[in-house]
Amino acid sequence: MSNRKLLFISMLGESSLYNVDDYKALCPTGLEKDWIRDWHADLANRYQFDMVSVDIVRGDTLPSPSGISSVILGGTIHLVLEDKSWLRTVLAWLIEYRKLHRPLFGICGGHQMIAIKFCQGNELIKRENGPTFGTYEVQLTEAGKSASLFHGMRDRLNFHFANSYHIIPHPQADMTILATTNDSPAVVVDYGYHWYGSQFHPESRIETWQCNAKQDSLIDMRQYKFEHVGVQLLENFIKISRGV
Repeated sequence: MSNRKLLFISMLGESSLYNVDDYKALCPTGLEKDWIRDWHADLANRYQFDMVSVDIVRGDTLPSPSGISSVILGGTIHLVLEDKSWLRTVLAWLIEYRKLHRPLFGICGGHQMIAIKFCQGNELIKRENGPTFGTYEVQLTEAGKSASLFHGMRDRLNFHFANSYHIIPHPQADMTILATTNDSPAVVVDYGYHWYGSQFHPESRIETWQCNAKQDSLIDMRQYKFEHVGVQLLENFIKISRGV
């Protein structure tokens, strides 16, 4: 039997904000879709998924939702509320994919897109304390402590963060908060139908932020640690996807 497909959707940024030359230390092309596949395809294959990837910003075509079994929706340097044709394309695709009740994990801007576009009343606002860059610990809610997404993960839940905006959840929004930080109330969310989102970047490595720092003077690499538990979280998501 052929493996199912795990799709990574890159929407990191247009060339004015995302210079691929600054990221060629991560892979020869400097494209997020390639370094993410290089880093995580073996993990996906371990659970009988073939990992495929597209860069929607640079004109790649999204495959038919019906042929995809699980999705990782990447982050973006852009604000997800911008009027961009590629953001509209991704949203239209997600609406169709949602109807299939198949798993998805949204990262940072991907998480923000799901929270705003699929849950009424949520707000996307600038962080009161300014942008956050670094490796920080999250706190699980009671729902998070029993969630399959955090199976086997209870101590030192450190993840890589890089965001200027965050979600302020509406009390009646149809979603379950799984983790918070002291200054951000919805850093991991269960959106139902096996859809999840995180404000942090479980897919990243320390090298990601070393490359980002070339473009963003606000990034202080002393705030990042080599060790974080992002890969374990992704593995739990892939396990969930296998069982759906």
